[in-house]
Amino acid sequence: MEVVVLGCRKFGRVHLRALSALKVQFSVMERDPRVREECSSLFHPIKTFSSIEEALSSDADVVDVVLPHNLHREVTVAALKKGKHVLVEKPIATTLEEGEEMIRTAKESKMKLMVGEQYFFDPTIRAVTSMISQGKLGKVHSIIVRDQRYYDHVGWRTEPSIMGGGALIDGGIHYVDTMLNLGGDYDQVTASVSHVGSTLKGEDNTMALFRFKSGATGFLFYSWAYRGNPSVPGFEVVGSEGTVYEDVTTRSQADFVDPSRTTAYGLPVLNGRRMEVERYDVFQEEIGSFLRAIERDEPVPFPPELALRDLRAVLQIYGRI
Repeated sequence: MEVVVLGCRKFGRVHLRALSALKVQFSVMERDPRVREECSSLFHPIKTFSSIEEALSSDADVVDVVLPHNLHREVTVAALKKGKHVLVEKPIATTLEEGEEMIRTAKESKMKLMVGEQYFFDPTIRAVTSMISQGKLGKVHSIIVRDQRYYDHVGWRTEPSIMGGGALIDGGIHYVDTMLNLGGDYDQVTASVSHVGSTLKGEDNTMALFRFKSGATGFLFYSWAYRGNPSVPGFEVVGSEGTVYEDVTTRSQADFVDPSRTTAYGLPVLNGRRMEVERYDVFQEEIGSFLRAIERDEPVPFPPELALRDLRAVLQIYGRI
């Protein structure tokens, strides 16, 4: 099986590190010749391409789309129609209609489609969702999910027309995924969304309140306009008989990109006691399990409908639907 990775900057390199560790054959598409040459020297792909069209016409079985958000639908649909399985970085798309078209095309072409959402594969979140389902916390009544940082970079991530929004649809959708995996179905979300001080042209500060069908309340805080941010738990779940939260001292504070973190969250602390869970590289688990689903002709481990669920919540927070 051969994978062609579209994009060799930042997260493209995270994917390439995972593919190298998995010992999977891969090729690379990168338009910038300088970046393409640098990428070749670092990862030694079997082939390189200078255009998306050239890569989609190659013999690769799988297309790994690590491109700006506004290209996700167009490139994914084109790859699926050419008989390629597709792994596409989050968000699935910038609108629900685009995401629905991608899912529909995958079904019609009988090809596999999965969104790269590494937080879904995090071992701590899997352990915590199991604790909740087993009733170890009693009746859950409060869920807090948060992340904050300061963003002062330039590039396509500052442009709402490319991003489909601002901070929330990019990094924040990971935390939306965590919130919904912990809380389940919800029937209402209210939010305050604003731009308060970063290089983004879109929103950079979001507070949202979810009312879950279980009766629990979820509070989401996500900001790229938080200077001097403290280290705080990425999640806290409070129930009638217990509490579980992330131990931030066991989570690397480095960015996923360089050096690459292997997990999204640190270890869980259940009722004051740190719990040990199996640790593994979430990118290797994400990509490896997708490739195994192709080989075995099984459903993908993170259904694209869940990625669409996450996008729908983001767009509701934005007030677009």
